[in-house]
Amino acid sequence: MKGNKRNITFLMLGQFISVFGGAILRFALSLFVLDVTGRADIFATVLAISSIPVLFAPIGGAIADRFNRKNLMVLMDVANAIIAGFLFFVIGTSQSVLAIGFLLFILAIVGSFDTPVVGASIPLLVEEKDLEKINGLSNGILQLSNVIAPIIGGIFYGLVGANVLVGSSIIFFAAAALIESFLKIPFEKREQTPGTILEILTGDLKDGFHEVKNNRVIFKTIIMAAAINFVLTSFFIVGLPVILRMTLQVNDTMYGVGMAVFSLSSIIGAVFAGPLTKNLKFNNFYRVFMYSGIALLIMNIMLSLTGTTIGFMIVILMEIVIGMMLSAISVYMISLIQRITPKENLGKIMATVIAVCQCAVPLGQLLMGLLFKQNSASIFIPLLLISGLVLVISFICFKLFKETKDSDIYKTVNE
Repeated sequence: MKGNKRNITFLMLGQFISVFGGAILRFALSLFVLDVTGRADIFATVLAISSIPVLFAPIGGAIADRFNRKNLMVLMDVANAIIAGFLFFVIGTSQSVLAIGFLLFILAIVGSFDTPVVGASIPLLVEEKDLEKINGLSNGILQLSNVIAPIIGGIFYGLVGANVLVGSSIIFFAAAALIESFLKIPFEKREQTPGTILEILTGDLKDGFHEVKNNRVIFKTIIMAAAINFVLTSFFIVGLPVILRMTLQVNDTMYGVGMAVFSLSSIIGAVFAGPLTKNLKFNNFYRVFMYSGIALLIMNIMLSLTGTTIGFMIVILMEIVIGMMLSAISVYMISLIQRITPKENLGKIMATVIAVCQCAVPLGQLLMGLLFKQNSASIFIPLLLISGLVLVISFICFKLFKETKDSDIYKTVNE
């Protein structure tokens, strides 16, 4: 038990350093590109390029199932340190935007492998009863990096400059690799499949997608998670700024608070996912979506009847409630998938979940953009449609899972 606690401490600490280091580096170097070129379009392009590698996550998952996961974590951070070294050289010499963009792209690819490898390792290090707690902590680190990394990156970039920041990141990545080298993660070498590494990984990816498709519980869970990401996550990215800035016309301070509250609520929901989902069952988690839809509906009605101050308070309250609920149920779903997935396939299944759910967000952002663009004069219609869509998703979730019990799922898996 003591060894497991030490393992989890090393795992979380290594992930914290690695995730934050990569996020800070990507944001700060994007600012450096903006300073060098003076062009916002190139700045935006560099940021966008660093987001594309999420599509590589399934490859990282397949690799996680084939190789020693501790060694993979160490190698990823060694690779991060080497890439940071190349970035340090480029910044100090040519300052080539093309080279910086390419290296950031490679850094992001390595980063996209981190989440499925960590996600596949957690069930091997903790007891089932602790999955929600540890997954919540891991998810909280990822959420926190999205909020804090741009702030820290911007501050340190302004204080010490790009050269010192990149040079320091080499040390931090090396420290993460050293910490992860002390991990003890169970590993059973799989029987070697004939063919090249590329053919083996391609075959593993196909097997992963095939397993997701055939396991109805995992398939339904991924579809629901993607649907919620498509609607609610996209709403908070696109719709919330419109409500705060155009509808309520809040000042800069209130806008900053309003944008931060959802992220902070998500972090709290992730960290406290264990107690928050204690009474949650597979056949009743549709209620979370239903409550979210109702909360949006109430907020929509209240915004049309109140002024800026009260309207702002209503929006904040809605953000806290929905942010915590969605984050907690996300951790619940991840823990459920970890419980019912064979340990040798955890990597590619977790990676598939991540890729599908995250790819749903940009599609949802396009929908939100169209809804709010066509109804820029009033948000009542867009919010009515969005809350209605969330309630429809809740009903579909209810129909899909109403006959499914947690005990039946685990019984089937054990058999």
